[in-house]
Amino acid sequence: MLKIMSKLAVQPAASLPAALKDGAEIEGAYRLINNEALSFEALLGEHAEATQKRAEATGEVLVLHDTTTCSFPSLSPKEIGYLPTGKAGFPLHLSLVLDGSSPRRPLGIIHAEALYRRARFRWHRTANRPGSVTAKQRHREFDRWWRGIEASGAALSECKSVIHVADREGDSFSLLDSLVATRQRFIIRVRVNRRGNEAGVDTLKWSTVKEVAEGCRGLVEREVPLSRRSQKSAPGMNRTHPPRKKRLARLRFAATRIQIPRPTYSRDSVAEVLELGLVHVIESNPPADEAPVEWLLYTTEPIDTPEQVTQVVDNYRARWTIEEFNAALKTGCAYEARQFETRQALLTMLALSLPIACELLWLRSRARSDPNAPATDVLTSRQILVLRQLGSRPLPPNPTARDALLAVAALGGHLKHNGDPGWRILQRGIATLRDYEAGWIAADSFARRPATCDE
Repeated sequence: MLKIMSKLAVQPAASLPAALKDGAEIEGAYRLINNEALSFEALLGEHAEATQKRAEATGEVLVLHDTTTCSFPSLSPKEIGYLPTGKAGFPLHLSLVLDGSSPRRPLGIIHAEALYRRARFRWHRTANRPGSVTAKQRHREFDRWWRGIEASGAALSECKSVIHVADREGDSFSLLDSLVATRQRFIIRVRVNRRGNEAGVDTLKWSTVKEVAEGCRGLVEREVPLSRRSQKSAPGMNRTHPPRKKRLARLRFAATRIQIPRPTYSRDSVAEVLELGLVHVIESNPPADEAPVEWLLYTTEPIDTPEQVTQVVDNYRARWTIEEFNAALKTGCAYEARQFETRQALLTMLALSLPIACELLWLRSRARSDPNAPATDVLTSRQILVLRQLGSRPLPPNPTARDALLAVAALGGHLKHNGDPGWRILQRGIATLRDYEAGWIAADSFARRPATCDE
């Protein structure tokens, strides 16, 4: 298995025959992947254990929780599971661990769960259901959020600091209550404009979360680069994540303590009132043709000073790393392009692909986490020689890891004025470098062989 993963890591988007090449290895890989005795959880277990050890060595970590959709439209949904479109695929819930300090080095996946839908899930039948209806459902897909947080919290219990971070989909009173009851630290973006009041205010007359946020006093302003967001095809995605152009936004941060009451329809044994920190992020002067950026964040973190509020916002902004991870899995590892016909085979391939996707993100972080380390920490001596001779960006006499990876990025098309390279650019550069290296080895082998009369 390790041999298969090591070769796939070199060419993560390649097909198995292209990555492995050797006939016996290809046959062995297909037997492994189609082996019904293997479980996804057991295969991922070793990577999760390694993630746990790295997290404990780091001490302070963020755990990013997210659900993405894996789509296989050419396969049978009866075998793979149903997506809302009626095509084959499944929701994949992930918990990604990051180093809590800059530059947010990805440490690995600590928990993963692939859901299975036996029938088509029709969004139009459920989108407008009140909470009083969904709360009574016996089997709620939403419970995956607590399972992910509970499992990752237990695995990382020896870490000095663990903060769970989730987007709007994690906003549920029952989940917030479970987190508070088990003393988990968290930052979760607000989705529901539920009843609420500033802490210490009479609860006989409830306001709303947004009204409380609008009354917050601004503590600090900061300019933040916003990435471009394209039009989405998935139902409802453009309402929650509208398209936007890349820009530099000036954001104002404010914070207060808020108390929110238990929903009247709740069937769970939860607290009557929760008291949380509420951080409000709003864009001061958005462009005329763009909606202003606005975030509301629930948190257990301290918010008494501008520095503390800024730290909460920075920790939440790290959540974008899991979106990059999803892209690394689907594009960098070409997971959705795999043509296995059974759910078992796809889950086995998923267990092999998740650590490789982490490695793609780690490639980007290496140049940022320890830029002055020697270049041999990220490339072999021969690769540095090839890069020095055939690369487009010159290397100094004693290159650092950052020098080497910037030169690799140049092979992938990176321009200096575009800032630090992302994992896609580095992946393209590494692929080009390995092609150059293969040619270098072939030429060196040809030059060293004994000459014949025909030459």
